[in-house]
Amino acid sequence: MPQEASSGLTVGVEPRPGNVYLIEERRPASTYAMFDQAVSSGCAGMVVTRDFPKKLMEEHALAGSKTVWLTNLVGDGRINPTAIGLLMGQIRNFIEGSPRTVVVIDGIEYLISLNTYDRMLQFMHQLRDVVVTHESILLVPLDPRTLGQREVALLERCMEPIVPRADSEVADETLVHNSEDGILRLLDVGPR
Repeated sequence: MPQEASSGLTVGVEPRPGNVYLIEERRPASTYAMFDQAVSSGCAGMVVTRDFPKKLMEEHALAGSKTVWLTNLVGDGRINPTAIGLLMGQIRNFIEGSPRTVVVIDGIEYLISLNTYDRMLQFMHQLRDVVVTHESILLVPLDPRTLGQREVALLERCMEPIVPRADSEVADETLVHNSEDGILRLLDVGPR
């Protein structure tokens, strides 16, 4: 069943345990819709983010979810974005500490900018192994405009890529069918 995101986008994927998803979108609205769906189904949630956690909690229902803020400021619930070994440890401990988990890494572009791309690709491969082994769910939003085609392709190889579509694209697809004889046919005449 397609998941509706609050931004007018439709995600045709229900997050499944043991999978790592690369959600290619400018803002992570579809990612958080998938996260909410997983948390609603009983998963413990963790969000690693570059956004200020209080602002993020105002925009999304993250009550009860662990948040880790990627910042150079010292404090509880914060981690230096260049300390990816510590970040891996926190994520691994969270995943291993609960039977069903979902993790969002919102800020992969920021992590890549402060670390090398190759180092972050290695980090994602290691994290993928942890997620798959423990039947967890990992959601990684990425604005593909921020990386080169090769870099995006390498990330897509280690994750399941998802490109949310505008609701209008999905609606148009169910209304009209171009048949083999070149005639457009109306498929669905139900109420809108």
